[in-house]
Amino acid sequence: MKLYSLTWEDDDPIFDFKLLGIKTNVSKDYRFVFLLNEFFSFSFKRIRDHKIYKDEHEYSFSAYKFYDIKTKQNIELISNASYPLFKEEKNELFDHSEIIEILVPEYKFFNYFLKYDFLLSEEFYVTLKKFNFISNYEVVDLNRIKKNNLENLILIEE
Repeated sequence: MKLYSLTWEDDDPIFDFKLLGIKTNVSKDYRFVFLLNEFFSFSFKRIRDHKIYKDEHEYSFSAYKFYDIKTKQNIELISNASYPLFKEEKNELFDHSEIIEILVPEYKFFNYFLKYDFLLSEEFYVTLKKFNFISNYEVVDLNRIKKNNLENLILIEE
């Protein structure tokens, strides 16, 4: 598999997006997406898993995309926790361990990130507060995220 290394400038337009961190008590991503689609009139569709490479391991994160016809913008939903990766352990009580990578460690308490290019309506935020399946949300300050972690949020479509 080919790996590419990219270099970005601090003011690169690829980092010109907004991020909403969401904490939910819904454990399955497909169920959470169903609820978002149902209550917010989104039409998120599953896209290829987002992959990052760290410490010689490949980590996969669920990712969804929705194209908003009104604003002509893409909205992406990315899981903050990878699928479990099983690592073989030699001479241990258990023969394997689970490794989970966090996409944005600075905001590890969020389950998902909603990535968008435009301002969400006030009605959207008011509606978020009404649902008991969302326990917390916050507009994320991108300046508090290390550049290499910010790069983790760039979805590459093939």
